[in-house]
Amino acid sequence: MENGDAPAFRARVEDAIERDDPGELADLVLEIGLEARPWEWAQSCCVQLARHRSAAVRGSAVTGLGHLARRFGRLDPGRVRRMVEIALCDPSPAVRACARDAADDLRTFLGWEFPESEPQAERSRSRTMGEDG
Repeated sequence: MENGDAPAFRARVEDAIERDDPGELADLVLEIGLEARPWEWAQSCCVQLARHRSAAVRGSAVTGLGHLARRFGRLDPGRVRRMVEIALCDPSPAVRACARDAADDLRTFLGWEFPESEPQAERSRSRTMGEDG
């Protein structure tokens, strides 16, 4: 990837958001979470894409928030916490799974707590059944 805070990368992200191709955005938002800087800009992109109509994009966006928590050790709770809480209740099982992972990252790296979104038995059953939404 090119430099995560370079103008060319930001332009590529902005162009991709305008094209609104779910496959492209799902991959790009992970790249943002793993490599983009500064954290405020990367967080803003992930929060925006966490509202996308595509479950794949929403799931990747909340995963990206978990990556940002790990990389930077800080995020804006006023912007991020609610997005993860919403994703924990998403209609898509895949998005809910990504949100559980992101909530674990936010708990580990930022000390944030989240309510349990599903009973433990249902979570275990989902994982053993291989639900992929």
